[in-house]
Amino acid sequence: MSYSSGEMHKIYVEADSKADHFVLGAIVAACAYLAQSNPYSPLGVNPQTLFLIDLLALSLAAFFSYRRIENAVQVYKFNATFLQARETGDAVAFLGGRDLAEKYAKATILNRHLRNAFIALGFFLYVGAKVWLAYSVAH
Repeated sequence: MSYSSGEMHKIYVEADSKADHFVLGAIVAACAYLAQSNPYSPLGVNPQTLFLIDLLALSLAAFFSYRRIENAVQVYKFNATFLQARETGDAVAFLGGRDLAEKYAKATILNRHLRNAFIALGFFLYVGAKVWLAYSVAH
């Protein structure tokens, strides 16, 4: 099987989009589960407060995951503007579309990094809260 570069790019874009939607769904499902199953108590220096901070970190991961999807859509839109302007010879739309596509492409990268950082932070906070809870109950 031989694919053109355009076909390979289309396959990549579809797979990337599906992965982003899957990750967002998994984060939201984790938030729903944790909101329902974590023990909570008044704020203070206790494991229950760490569970709340963990939920906040995962909520921020969901926010940045959603922003990544939104920005990716803008990249596709401005890439289309850029390509259409190149075909029609419209220099203003060509430069504007290219610049905006690059701006949103950089935003998608930043959102991916922030999403992944908050996922990792949420995981470590959750494990820390579980360990802290286990040792505070034992003693």
